[in-house]
Amino acid sequence: MAVQRHGLAAAITMLIAMALAAAVAGRGCNRDSDGPTEAVRAFMQASKSGNRDAALKMLGPKTRAQLERAALRATKLVGGEGRYQARDVLQLHTTGPDADSIVNMGRDGDQASISITDSHGKKSTIITVLVDGNWLLELADSRSP
Repeated sequence: MAVQRHGLAAAITMLIAMALAAAVAGRGCNRDSDGPTEAVRAFMQASKSGNRDAALKMLGPKTRAQLERAALRATKLVGGEGRYQARDVLQLHTTGPDADSIVNMGRDGDQASISITDSHGKKSTIITVLVDGNWLLELADSRSP
């Protein structure tokens, strides 16, 4: 069973890694008061500090639903009385290259694309969505070239 849990955790880690491999820490930015870039920066800070509860609150509905499905699969794989929650399958990266820049590439309604370039020149795109006045990260929709 531990092997199955490890495999599930690895899959979730890949989701998070794709979005944050380029920048789990850092402070680059060209628009200091921009809501979407601030949301990405706050998520990276929570990730770096290992704060799963704070990071989970910053995730959008699609990503949270994906984590809930993964938690349900993990619960079924393990069996017994234990039940996994989304926070249990969310794996944060606490180390990695610093972000050289975090740039809002544009907003389309309630969605904004944020470009992150790390200190090694690797770029990633994070999708943020506006939900009830808060910018949240949709890692399921984000990509790393």
